[in-house]
Amino acid sequence: MERIRRFFSQCWLYYKGTNAHLYWEEVVFYRIMIPLVTLVYYCFIAKNSFQTDQLTKWVIGNSMLLCNYSCVFAIGGTFEGERSYGRLKWLIASPYSRIATVIQKGLFFIFESIATVILCITFGSLIFGVDFSDVDLGMFAIIMIAGILAAIFFGLFLSVFSLLFDSMNLILNLVNVSMLVLCGANFPVEDLPRPVQFISYCLPFTRSIEAANMLFGKVDKSRILNLLGQELLVGFVYLTLSIALFKAIEKIAIRRATLEIF
Repeated sequence: MERIRRFFSQCWLYYKGTNAHLYWEEVVFYRIMIPLVTLVYYCFIAKNSFQTDQLTKWVIGNSMLLCNYSCVFAIGGTFEGERSYGRLKWLIASPYSRIATVIQKGLFFIFESIATVILCITFGSLIFGVDFSDVDLGMFAIIMIAGILAAIFFGLFLSVFSLLFDSMNLILNLVNVSMLVLCGANFPVEDLPRPVQFISYCLPFTRSIEAANMLFGKVDKSRILNLLGQELLVGFVYLTLSIALFKAIEKIAIRRATLEIF
């Protein structure tokens, strides 16, 4: 119990330290208003580009992708942050679990992102008239959690490479933009070229967004359950790859001396 208490204490300390320079009003504006404005921005682009007032799938898809801030950026950039403060080599030398460190730094950001997604879906529904009256909210919550879990493991996979490279912000931004294009939030996956479709289905949220959109039309429970299983499988594959690659990349990073401040 003491180890669990210490783990959550460190999670909260890191989250609090990250926001220590902001007043609570600034935190609310930065964490809620900016994602909401981003959602409205993409929905208006879709409305004018596709000449439609039925914006449900854009509201749902882009709201779910707001989790990228936590799942991709906060978790994926963990070791780069440790390097910039000169702590990375000490972290690698310590017996403490590296994966626990990654989850520890992103845990409260994940909770924050879930709340942000729920608020953005709510506001997006009010602004663009998304009807939730016939939607199974329990199933919708399960779909959202499955997508977030897959994205967390994807972020964990990306974090491994920050042991080698000093340009993770560029890589993470490219991944984020790629997900906006490839995950079905703004463009139908079936309209993409076949090689690109393969990449799309290797990313998290692609199946979750498809399953969530299905709840607002003709519901095929077997198809939704199949998509959920595939999404969790994608997450498990990324988790397995992260664990498998970690030791190998750690040895390469030590040999190349890429653990110091750049």
